[in-house]
Amino acid sequence: MKRSSSIEWGLRCYPAWWRARYGDELRSVATDLTADGRSPITITLDLLGGAVRVRSRAQGMPTVYRLWSTRTRLSIAGSTLTWLLVAPLVLISMGSQRVQSSAGRIIPPETSIFGSNHFWLVGRSALFPAPPRTPGGSIVTYSALAIVVLFLLTLFVLFGGWRAFAVSIRHSSAPDRWKVWALAWAPGFAVLADIALIVAQDIVRPSAWRSSGGHAMVALNGHPAATHALGDILAVVAIAGWLLSIVCVALAAQRAEIAPADLRYGRSTSVVVAALFALLLAAYVSWGIGLIMQARQAAHGTFITITYSHPDLWLPMSIVLALAVGLSVLCARTANRSWNVISTSIL
Repeated sequence: MKRSSSIEWGLRCYPAWWRARYGDELRSVATDLTADGRSPITITLDLLGGAVRVRSRAQGMPTVYRLWSTRTRLSIAGSTLTWLLVAPLVLISMGSQRVQSSAGRIIPPETSIFGSNHFWLVGRSALFPAPPRTPGGSIVTYSALAIVVLFLLTLFVLFGGWRAFAVSIRHSSAPDRWKVWALAWAPGFAVLADIALIVAQDIVRPSAWRSSGGHAMVALNGHPAATHALGDILAVVAIAGWLLSIVCVALAAQRAEIAPADLRYGRSTSVVVAALFALLLAAYVSWGIGLIMQARQAAHGTFITITYSHPDLWLPMSIVLALAVGLSVLCARTANRSWNVISTSIL
């Protein structure tokens, strides 16, 4: 019973179309190998390896629109949702920024994203031109700018793809399209919940204070405790909504029925997202290299340094980001190939 169940579990890892065509034959072969003394674990591992090859290459899959459409949708989801899962971690891993110098206090204390980046050294009675940045500091500044720009640009591309996906579901003829549409709208519901909590927090936030001696301050209005509690709730809801949205959109991509024109648009979206994801990896690696160069160069003179709160996370995050980019590019490539089969052999 144990052998049979393990073999059946391995067979269930194959796509349904493959099991319908080859399942009985392979099950018979696996049973004969077991009777000849072959280890069930070895057979199961071989089955799993074969299932991975079949799912990744789709060799022998019938040229049916439903099958290739599902493969294309899931590949699009794999490419885009990988970005949604990992890219925010890049910004979190960088942490907060601060401009420092051994010569004294520097203002402004942070670099501007799109504005001027002229810094001043605070003296006793006046402001003086700040020391220059190291070459590594310039790499850090422009790499961080590139990371933010690429992040926002990819969000814009994803918003267009998500909107087209939701509209396509609503216009489909599937009987359960409203349930799938609700799953696809999970990111929108999560954002609305975040906005509601932000507004509520702003309403109860104190706006007037008075000193009660020393450095203690007492709020004259609002509710400080409620403000703090809503901030904690907002953090939990934002993270939970982010993760839940990824799961819901993945389920919607699996169940949805999408017209060929919208499927082609989704394929293009996944390719663009994968390309921007690769550029994000390059910018993040450059940012970390700039931090290392800056630390070595700043030791030989008085310079401005651009520091971040979590520099030690750069190397492990680079490895995670590289793996995620590889998966996103692979899924985008699969989506492109699947769409080519649809456009040339099915439509």
